[in-house]
Formats: sequence, C-alpha cells, structure tokens
Amino acid sequence: MKAKRVLIATIIGGLCGIFCAYGTSQMKNPNFPVTSGILVSVFYNRLLIGFFVGIADNIKLHSVIRGALIGAIVTLAMSIIPLIDGQPMGGIIFLIAGIVYGIIADVLATLFSK
Repeated sequence: MKAKRVLIATIIGGLCGIFCAYGTSQMKNPNFPVTSGILVSVFYNRLLIGFFVGIADNIKLHSVIRGALIGAIVTLAMSIIPLIDGQPMGGIIFLIAGIVYGIIADVLATLFSK
C-alpha cells in the first residue's frame, strides 16, 4: 500500500463527496427530505470510495474497472434504501454516480501516485 496513493484517492473522494452532497442539497423532491444526516452520509460514502480505491493498489485490474467495482460496492450500501423504499431512480442515479466517482478516483490516484 502506498501512502501517497491513499492520500490522493481519499482527497479526490472527499472532493467528490462535497460535490455530491451539494447536488443532493439542491434536490427539490417533497418525497425525499434532505437532512443534515443524509448530506453527511453522502459525503462519507464518497470519502470511503476514495479511501478504498487508495488501498486497493494491489488488486490487479485496470484502474477503470477497479474503480467502478469499488464505487459500486461501497455505494450499494446507500443505494439499497431508495431502491427498496420506492424511489428506484434515486438509488440508480446514486449508484451510477458512485461508479463514476470510483473511476475518477482510481484513474487519478494511479496517474499521480507513480
């Protein structure tokens, strides 16, 4: 495990978390009240994606595939709730965003940690 890679990926995850939490805060859906707890959970989820991408440098997959898998696995924990509660599009959009953020974090961490 490379400390530089973990730091880079975690920072990228945190930045993605800020961006995603801001986007969530701008939602205007009366069926989905956005609370402080939800915003912190969204930020923390993206931060975890970055951290897990950072420690996964020994997994021998292409960085795009590895990042997508990590992003999907970590985000699935939060995407299950809207999927089960009758808001499937919210869960799917959140899952797709997690995959994209995982790819971004892994590609950039791989690029800048060499």
